[in-house]
Amino acid sequence: MPPYSFPVMTDRLPVYVNAVGAVSPAGLGAEPLAQWHSPAEKEMALSSSSSCSFSVFRVDRSDPRWNRWTAEPRLRRAGGLAQFLVEAIHQALVGVTAQARSQIGLVAIFNNGSIAHTARFFTGYRSQGRRFASPLLFPETVYNAATSHAAAVFGLGGPTCSLIGDESAWVEGIRMARIWLELGHASTALVAAAEELTPVMLDAFHSAGWLRKVRPFRPTEGAAALLLTTRPEDALFALLGAPTSFPYRNRGELALMASKLACELPPKIPAYPTAEASWLGPLERVLLRRVPSLGSFPYLGEAFSVSAGWHTIRAASLLSEQHPEILLPLWGRMHQLSWLHLRLPG
Repeated sequence: MPPYSFPVMTDRLPVYVNAVGAVSPAGLGAEPLAQWHSPAEKEMALSSSSSCSFSVFRVDRSDPRWNRWTAEPRLRRAGGLAQFLVEAIHQALVGVTAQARSQIGLVAIFNNGSIAHTARFFTGYRSQGRRFASPLLFPETVYNAATSHAAAVFGLGGPTCSLIGDESAWVEGIRMARIWLELGHASTALVAAAEELTPVMLDAFHSAGWLRKVRPFRPTEGAAALLLTTRPEDALFALLGAPTSFPYRNRGELALMASKLACELPPKIPAYPTAEASWLGPLERVLLRRVPSLGSFPYLGEAFSVSAGWHTIRAASLLSEQHPEILLPLWGRMHQLSWLHLRLPG
């Protein structure tokens, strides 16, 4: 039997971010993420009890720029999740030709947002009957529906994949895109995350005990996108080799894994805190005492990998000659812990 040669995957290839996109309660684009004031909170009632409501952050859908997606034939029945995703990707692809898009891969990341598909489906079925259940009338019934919409709308011809996870899934998405680029499966790769907030999701947060009056936790929604390449030319910033991630099964293991993550962080490089409004905040403050800490921006709420994307864009805006490198810990509140290492390009 002839010997086989397999590529050696080091997973340490630096990747460069050429463009970013963001949809948040602060507004459309990366610039609003750097504003030094928090967006207004909204009230949302639980799906199980209309008399019980909690403060949340919502994307402002009154902006006329949303009209371009409501008029898009592919998105005529799409919900907020798909529209948030395509808007963030649209921003990251400005100036990219159709020919170049045909070689771009897409990693899309979600957590609870796609639950809205199921909720809308059964609501429509109950109100309109069996006709509403036809896939010809209702194209969104699975997690990767939004991924399919985005790839079709922008003519992306590279590989596509949907990941499900907490904040740490943002790192896993970048890891997957890095491997595609290293193997030559895509010339450029998009990593994007999206979440849509619904009363059903709010019920889940309430059942998990996260919506406590004494905790500043606020559910939110939106999207974030990075356009990645292996070439440093015209890059906004670099993401160094993929770090180790630390999965955990319970809070006891979480504390141990968090200590291991803190030991992995390179010393003397400033860190951008990301868990201030989470129950992981006190743990983060203790573990990051040995590294310099950069100030954080106003709170935008919690949306899993979307929040991780916003943190990445915000931390990158702080890169400078004084701070050419920044560490970004990402404390996944359900699955695992991870981090990113940002650096000025060049």
